[in-house]
Amino acid sequence: MQMMDLSKMFFENLTFIITSVFLLIIFSYYILIFINPKKTKKEKKFSSITIIIPARNEEKYIGKAIESVLLADFNGKKQVIVVDDGSIDNTSKVVSRYKNVQLIRTKHKGKANSLNLALSKAKGELIAVVDGDSYIKKDALQEMSKELERKNVAAATGVVKVKNRDKLVCMWVHIEQIYNSLMRLLFSKLNANIVTPGPLSMYRKKELMELGGFSTKGFSEDMDITIRLIRKGYKIGYAENAISETNMPYDAKGFFRQRTRFARGMLNIFKRHLKFNRTIIDLYTLPILLFTYIQAIIMGSFTIYQISSGYLTYFISKGIYFDFSVLKFFFEWFSIIGFVKWTFNALTGIIPLDFITMIGIISTLLTYPLYLLAIIKFDKKFDLLHLIPIFFMFPFWLLIMFIYIISLPEMFRKRQYNIWKKNEP
Repeated sequence: MQMMDLSKMFFENLTFIITSVFLLIIFSYYILIFINPKKTKKEKKFSSITIIIPARNEEKYIGKAIESVLLADFNGKKQVIVVDDGSIDNTSKVVSRYKNVQLIRTKHKGKANSLNLALSKAKGELIAVVDGDSYIKKDALQEMSKELERKNVAAATGVVKVKNRDKLVCMWVHIEQIYNSLMRLLFSKLNANIVTPGPLSMYRKKELMELGGFSTKGFSEDMDITIRLIRKGYKIGYAENAISETNMPYDAKGFFRQRTRFARGMLNIFKRHLKFNRTIIDLYTLPILLFTYIQAIIMGSFTIYQISSGYLTYFISKGIYFDFSVLKFFFEWFSIIGFVKWTFNALTGIIPLDFITMIGIISTLLTYPLYLLAIIKFDKKFDLLHLIPIFFMFPFWLLIMFIYIISLPEMFRKRQYNIWKKNEP
């Protein structure tokens, strides 16, 4: 009995700490919304750019990706390099149809190796990276180059949306991507953004080469290079009018491969870059990223326990496996209705309104407006494909939490190689 009381006390204290820290983080986001830092003055113009498109089995999308790059505005010379990283489909055949595109074919060595190989052939003063399954808007390159003209800005990023958001899981991924774009915008106000994502990013070639190009030591080469640039004293720009639309995997195998790669890449970043330092990313961004990972694992596991024990206690123990009441039980857990009901019960005294419950309610109430802000700011409309994932956000979060848990053994691996599996058996 005493052991059970101690366990209960431990989880209550842990929940209190996690929920309180989460609330403080959410508050910091709202503070950043109202900060408008002055941008540094422009110091130079760039007259040439090399766009690198790394591709692995992208025959379905690579043509439109190339066309979007060729049609994109830029005041100067434009070089386009596609690196076919050992594709086993017709990627190279599609690329070879475009006369103004340089094709490099390699054995399967990974994305970072592909980028570095193209860098060795690049003639542009600026380097843009566009994934082989992504399409950029006509003014994207021009808008991002304006950021790099500013003093001490060595890299820049923009907004990432999901092109195929009409596919089931991609509805949730689109919300996630525009939310991440909002976070990058907010963090950039403090030079605390640590991601220049693959669908669209841009760098000054000179500064990129000073660091030896992209690291091949882990999956998250986009995060690694951004962290190293900031620690070198450079700034990371953000062009909110530069938009890229990317096609996300929507089948179970493709989604699982991508997400485990993301999670494992993040763990590798923690191992190599998490340290106490004076830069804002060491005091703010990286600790938040680590906390988010830990929070997902702990709170997600606790939530799964609550759902399972509730199902066993109220239904299985009574011989009920599935009926309308079971459906209602899971519907409330997996939808926003559960949160609304929980809040109503707490405010009306049906359940105790303790300090932990109050913090939990406030944190959740402050989180949803950030999703809505991202939708309004970047999509400028609200439709059914926004409503469904917002209403049922919890199952997606639970799935990501599960992937975080099964990826934990990565912390004990000595090395991580930047070899990706994409669109293959």
